[in-house]
Amino acid sequence: MMTMVIHPAYASGPTPEPGSEIDDDLASDMPDDLGDQTATAFDGTYKVHLSESGKSTTSARPEPGYFDRLVITLFDKAGLSARLLPQEPWKRQLEKSAKEPGHVIYPTTRTKAREDHFKWVGPISRTVWNLYGFSTTDWQNASFDTVLREASIGVLLGSAREAYLRKSGAQKLVMVPREELLLPMLMAHRVDMIAIGGNILRHYIKAADKLPKIESKLAYRTCYLYVAVSGDVPDRDITTLQDQLDRFKRSGFFIQNRRDHGLSTNAFKPFLRAMLDLDNNGVGCVDLNGHHGDAGH
Repeated sequence: MMTMVIHPAYASGPTPEPGSEIDDDLASDMPDDLGDQTATAFDGTYKVHLSESGKSTTSARPEPGYFDRLVITLFDKAGLSARLLPQEPWKRQLEKSAKEPGHVIYPTTRTKAREDHFKWVGPISRTVWNLYGFSTTDWQNASFDTVLREASIGVLLGSAREAYLRKSGAQKLVMVPREELLLPMLMAHRVDMIAIGGNILRHYIKAADKLPKIESKLAYRTCYLYVAVSGDVPDRDITTLQDQLDRFKRSGFFIQNRRDHGLSTNAFKPFLRAMLDLDNNGVGCVDLNGHHGDAGH
């Protein structure tokens, strides 16, 4: 297997947090290597890491404040003590969550590697993982196995996507330390395809000069996204939060919050049908091409 790490000399620009999405939703691409958590006792106050910086002009999120409002209201209605922390890089949030319990990170993918490091509330969104490339290339009609075997694939170093593609047998991964480097790598023909979230890709395309058409070549995985709570916190609190989220979905607040942030509210579309179906509580990731690099929970 050939792997490369590309250092950030090829591009510059704003660094949005890693992510991916379906139906205009964003997920973190947190690393799966979370390290060992310490045994610090929970002090009773949850540390909610806001997912939106408030700088709408530089953010890759199409829904400023959507997830923050959902989670803040969730803790408020659940009657749990919470302290709001400003947005930070995912790596820093993870370092803090490894040192003490009660850190709240969202929205994030529920993978097997992360399962025991957090307690989970959700799902609050869903993501489809796609490989993107220029429409003029021959990869458009290739099978997933062929792409894994023959295509060079750009991916964020240490991300859940990298871990999944590696476990699925990708032979030519080209890893970058920052996600904004992926589009320049594709433009320079250093890679054949890139593993990146659609909204973030569109964010970079808007900032770039004229490009050949870029489209999704292959959807290979779908994942439900959760609120992750670190460490040994009371199970009753997690149950209370989950019950409150379920009430949000039954009462209409979940859809109203989307409406307030300019997002789709069509409950007949697959995305919202999946979100409002409480039978999906606990579902992690589902592979779409018969591979099982990490099927999630």
